[in-house]
Amino acid sequence: MLRAITLDYWDTLYQGASEPVRVERRREALFGMVHELGHAIGREEFDRLYLASSEEAMRWWRDEQRGYQTAERIHWLLQQLGIERPDDCAHVAAAVETVDRTLLELPPPFLDGARELLERLSRRYALAIISDTGFASGRAQDLVLRQDGIRGYFTATVYSMDVGHAKPRPEIFHTALGALGVEPHEALHVGDIERTDVAGALAVGMRAVRLDAVRDSGETRAERVARSLGELGDYLLG
Repeated sequence: MLRAITLDYWDTLYQGASEPVRVERRREALFGMVHELGHAIGREEFDRLYLASSEEAMRWWRDEQRGYQTAERIHWLLQQLGIERPDDCAHVAAAVETVDRTLLELPPPFLDGARELLERLSRRYALAIISDTGFASGRAQDLVLRQDGIRGYFTATVYSMDVGHAKPRPEIFHTALGALGVEPHEALHVGDIERTDVAGALAVGMRAVRLDAVRDSGETRAERVARSLGELGDYLLG
């Protein structure tokens, strides 16, 4: 019997495309941080370095399946400039806070039907989020849920940066299952990426549905592909 449903965050509940204004604010904050630390760098050179930090973080996620912290990406950027700062560096802490704050001030929009879906599912199932965090922290993603009035639908929210591992690693799924108090066969995971969401869920013994509301991701091992959140709700509750 299905008792619980876990959901991905980006491109499952919220649009995952980077907001240009949000990216620019973060880039400006890190540019200012570098200058405050006494390193003169031109804007064009810094922009290349910022892009390289994004590509390195993508490699951590894709190749190492690492749940990295916001400060790790910032420290990596500083190290490319030969700047070593302690973990309690006030400049780094301020930059981390800015990265999180921009997510709250320029929040991502819901996918169509997300709020309605959560309301419907919560009447029957225990719900949790399993999310691979990007630059902003899991704490910031949680605050967006609270800001939008939907955090209460979830028994637990599990973020890769807190677990230390990203999907499809089993640790992040097992953490959510433990928080929900269910066995793998009693839970179903919904997400948009075949490699991380579907493969990861199936590997630990969960069921999986893929959501193609943003893009068509091709072949799947999921038991169902839903093209919208409305279609997903009909399938899970029909």
